[in-house]
Amino acid sequence: MSILKKRRAFCLALFLWLPFGSYAQCVAQGELNVAQVSKVIDGDTIHLTDGRKVRLIGVDTPELDHRDGNHDDFAVEARMMLKKLAGQVVYWQVGLEPEDRYGRKLYYLFTKDRVSISSELLSAGLGYRVAIPPNLNYQSCFDQAELEARHAMRGLWQKPPLWQPKAGFTVVRPTIDLVTRNRGGWWLETEWDLVIHIPRFAEHFWTEKELFLLQGKAVEARGWQYQRKKRQNDRFKSFVLTVKHPQDLRRITVSQ
Repeated sequence: MSILKKRRAFCLALFLWLPFGSYAQCVAQGELNVAQVSKVIDGDTIHLTDGRKVRLIGVDTPELDHRDGNHDDFAVEARMMLKKLAGQVVYWQVGLEPEDRYGRKLYYLFTKDRVSISSELLSAGLGYRVAIPPNLNYQSCFDQAELEARHAMRGLWQKPPLWQPKAGFTVVRPTIDLVTRNRGGWWLETEWDLVIHIPRFAEHFWTEKELFLLQGKAVEARGWQYQRKKRQNDRFKSFVLTVKHPQDLRRITVSQ
């Protein structure tokens, strides 16, 4: 067995052994509702016994390939960590936006000790923090949980995020070459075949000065990326990364 495979096997065993609450904790504020988990789909999606399908707020975990088994790194570990909840009671708070476009309920989930399950995944390095308005509760705490994992180089943070030209959630660290605005929102072109898009409904989170000052600067951006159709001689970038909150678009220095 290769050194990498041995390390992955050790990490999986460690994550299966660790109880919730072993890392940095975000504690629930306010009243909680109670439900029971019937099954776990992946690292950020569960089913409740009453039929509700729930997507955890504040975290995106690596994708499982249910068809061919070509899973993203640490997707299996994330699912196994969450699988401890199967058959167990879980506590929840609904987001200001209660449901996504797929009909999944958007909940903050907590253990019986009021510890955020999203924060546990983040601090274990098994997911990336993400801010999607208006569901922004616990963002500061989620940020700290991820930062702890990053400094300790746990899980996903064992290697730096690298941009790949494919659809899905991504974390990138490009330099902004050009900042423009039109009726579709703000467009931050990078040195790659990638443009970062801030849609009109999210513009109010930034000032014009803040965005124009990003030109020529290195940033870290995260969100869902898609490939757009291009016509012949089209000068536009092929891939668009949509960012909806300043938590997910930060200026960085080369040393960071």
